[in-house]
Amino acid sequence: MKKASISFVILVSLVILCGGAAIFNIAAASRYRARTEYERIENRYISESGIDLAVGLFINYLSNQDYVLAYSQNGDGNCQVLDEYSPYLLDEIKIAENLDDVPLDLISTESADYLSAIGYLDFKRDNGIELSISTYEQKDNFKLSRLCIEPYFLIGRANEVATVKSKINPIHLTVKSAYKGGEILCNVQISDLYISRQPFKESADEISSVSAGIDTSYAKIIYENYQNYGRSGN
Repeated sequence: MKKASISFVILVSLVILCGGAAIFNIAAASRYRARTEYERIENRYISESGIDLAVGLFINYLSNQDYVLAYSQNGDGNCQVLDEYSPYLLDEIKIAENLDDVPLDLISTESADYLSAIGYLDFKRDNGIELSISTYEQKDNFKLSRLCIEPYFLIGRANEVATVKSKINPIHLTVKSAYKGGEILCNVQISDLYISRQPFKESADEISSVSAGIDTSYAKIIYENYQNYGRSGN
């Protein structure tokens, strides 16, 4: 009877130990899943922050562009911007092939460098940020003379007294952001951008010019969609 009691105690102890081990394993697995899910959400948030940064740097890049608009003047004092001499929105568009999307490597690199410098080193690996502007194989539509919406920007009178502004067509970007376990693709629309130019002046020259720039003060950003792609785990 004593041996039976000892065996029963051992059996109960084993059951308790096995049950405890199972509970521990379940708890550990649950903690692992929770930690993995937290890391996945954190990495996605960091990836989206990379997209925000790249878009912000693009807008800053636009605001620092300087342009020269050539115009002609007829005998009546009417002036008109010359399309054939019009600069492009960006030099990258001017020198690129006639593509759907033109990569903006300077902004992509600057974004990745900044994020890496503040501790997110994975952005420097495997092209962590890639930003491009959509031109839809119509690069000439990105001449300033064709982006303007208001016609009075392109046509005016000599000796104007104030700067002239025109809203330009919306800009579309594609941004890819890769951080650790996954990658995100985002399409972005930027609207309410304006180009301003100096007033036309009276000139005896056949072709004259005025300076111009982009006003981004009222820029409206729409993140049209986010898509997971590439590696699993995001």
